[in-house]
Amino acid sequence: MNQSTRLTRRTVLRALALGGAATAAGSLLAACGGSGATPTPAASGAQPTTAAPAATPTSTSAATTPTAAAAASPAAAEELWEVVAYYGTYDVSTKQPGRPAKSLEGPKYEKWTRPKANKPYMIGVSFPHLKDPYWLAVDYGIVDEAQILGVGIELVAAQGYNDLTGQINQVENLANRADIEGIILAAISYASQDQLVTDIVKNKKKPVIEVINDIQAPDIMAKALVSFYDMGYAAGEFVAKDSGGQNVTVVFLPGPAGSGWAPDTVDGFKAAVEEKVPGKVQILDVKWGDTGKDVQVSLIEDALNAYPDVTYLVGNAVAADAAPDILANRSKKPKIVSTYIIPPLYDKIAEGKVAAAPTDFTALQGRMAVDMMVRILNGEKPGVDFPFRAGPIIKVVTPQNYKDFKYEDMFGPRDFRPVFSVKPKP
Repeated sequence: MNQSTRLTRRTVLRALALGGAATAAGSLLAACGGSGATPTPAASGAQPTTAAPAATPTSTSAATTPTAAAAASPAAAEELWEVVAYYGTYDVSTKQPGRPAKSLEGPKYEKWTRPKANKPYMIGVSFPHLKDPYWLAVDYGIVDEAQILGVGIELVAAQGYNDLTGQINQVENLANRADIEGIILAAISYASQDQLVTDIVKNKKKPVIEVINDIQAPDIMAKALVSFYDMGYAAGEFVAKDSGGQNVTVVFLPGPAGSGWAPDTVDGFKAAVEEKVPGKVQILDVKWGDTGKDVQVSLIEDALNAYPDVTYLVGNAVAADAAPDILANRSKKPKIVSTYIIPPLYDKIAEGKVAAAPTDFTALQGRMAVDMMVRILNGEKPGVDFPFRAGPIIKVVTPQNYKDFKYEDMFGPRDFRPVFSVKPKP
């Protein structure tokens, strides 16, 4: 995509406001498309989160709008970005972590469409935390989409992936509010919040849908996410191609062993290298750990001391972001490949300090979650009227193609700050 075809989101929204839905949709689709490698779709998986500190969240006025044009834009059902979609009935007995339930039909490639809210719904949102650029991007997507559709948002965030009890309490408080009509959940645990979802859906009669992180929950009503098996697969495809068929070594730093997403990246990576260059990529060690920066720095230093000749450091985005500084004073520098992308990595890729990172178009997933909830509240049926599970098509960002991927389409504006509350449009 050349510079002339790149439109800002504000330009797209302005075009929509003027009635040029087809033109605007095409422009937005072009902006999101990129030219990176697309992994074979395999599953719905939990996406990673980073615990490296970014801007400290501060409460923002409900009147704050990420884009000036958003609130005035009509909620037309225009075609937007391309997604991988799964339809049918969710049977949890056919579900495995990192995979779509076998009861679902797919993958199907289609263009996402934006609904129109029948009324100014109020939606609760729960994050594991909101202290890094990854979840800030999800916040942006949710908040901006809510403003476009004229619905309200009340967002709460736990203290991190060790705060399961805190998230459960926050979600229960949201569900107990009379004004909250449905909940968008980014679950801390893959399997430990099944009863929470069941209680809200069955007893409180309020829909719950999942965003970003996968969840087992038999009563979850829809999922807006991508597979982190596929993200790991994309990273493996890159290493297989980049290594040129030579024998290479890898130290893998996936993230927390108990998370729903980090193990999926390892499985996907292994599958890709064994398929593309069997026997050529040797994983010397897998170093699990929390995605706090201090933890990841320690793991990288330990890995380099133990394996000074390693060819690739592959792993979570916090590790990939920290690695260039650690390698600066070392004579032997392995290539750095991430299994997902955060804003600092986009900049390091542009500078040639990181070799590659798949993008899951994080902000778009937030938008899709709001759209799914609005459709459910409008009376539409997940898996029939719209996908039960869907996510943007994964692309790989490299120093050679990073200009094809617009920063705002992945992460939102660089100056966006956390927004916790959006008032519904009367």
